[in-house]
Amino acid sequence: MKDIVLITGANGHLAKVVSQHLSKDYSVRFLTTQKRMSSRNSYFHWDIQKKYIDYKALENCKHIIHLAGFPVLKKWTSKNKKIMYNSRIESTKLIFDTCKKMNVRPATLISASAIGIYDQSLEGHVHEDSPKGKDWLAKMACDWEGAASKFKEIGSRVVQMRISLIFSKKAGFLKYNLLSMRFGIGAIVGNANRKLNWMHVKDIARFVKESINNKTYNGPYNLACEDKKSQEKFIKGIKKNLFPYAIIVKIPIFIIRFFLGERSQIINTDLSLDTNKIKKQGFKCKINTLEQMLEIKK
Repeated sequence: MKDIVLITGANGHLAKVVSQHLSKDYSVRFLTTQKRMSSRNSYFHWDIQKKYIDYKALENCKHIIHLAGFPVLKKWTSKNKKIMYNSRIESTKLIFDTCKKMNVRPATLISASAIGIYDQSLEGHVHEDSPKGKDWLAKMACDWEGAASKFKEIGSRVVQMRISLIFSKKAGFLKYNLLSMRFGIGAIVGNANRKLNWMHVKDIARFVKESINNKTYNGPYNLACEDKKSQEKFIKGIKKNLFPYAIIVKIPIFIIRFFLGERSQIINTDLSLDTNKIKKQGFKCKINTLEQMLEIKK
């Protein structure tokens, strides 16, 4: 019988790609906040605000992959900040409390986190023990990892993925940059020399599977590939390889701050992530260059 894996954040692109990587070897279930989706096989409803989870989702569950989280690029109103926080921290607490109540002891909890946990003024290579930030985003990430660590109390091995930019032609940063450049405009935002830390969505999915299979994976990991191109080189690389007709424009960071306010820190990071920890685990990204990434059809 296949081990049962429960994935949260069912509607997200990452969750869909992870499930594709796991479906051959595991029985995959999903938690969804959209009640209409729970009528499908393998989809179960939960409501974080009401502290409700369909117990069937957790029955005989061996591994939990917690990817849920209201997008942080939404407006940072007081209401949205509360939703962002609760969708990460309170959701983790809800799963933990329900596991305890049901006497379910998953072998593994793999939880999303973010490189926003670090002090964004750090210079040099930033490793997993580097100082944490004191801003709202960093505090949320710290609380998120703290809530995930509670699973150790019920014997679970906990892996926290400090995810950098997720690259995929179907979603996020890469999708919208490709779309913009297809229409003739490539944008360099703020400091052209700032480093882009990224990992392709398929490599993140591979990391998740490895984290389930290899019991030596433990604690937080910086998830980024070897490529350390500057933002300018990255945008110019897309232009050279795909859209030579595109015009590249530079947008000063003060303009982005005017429109995004505090949120501008999300797209203005300049950290150099140390990835020695995942290397020591023997994990290697299959997609390490812009050229490799652009060759992928999906």
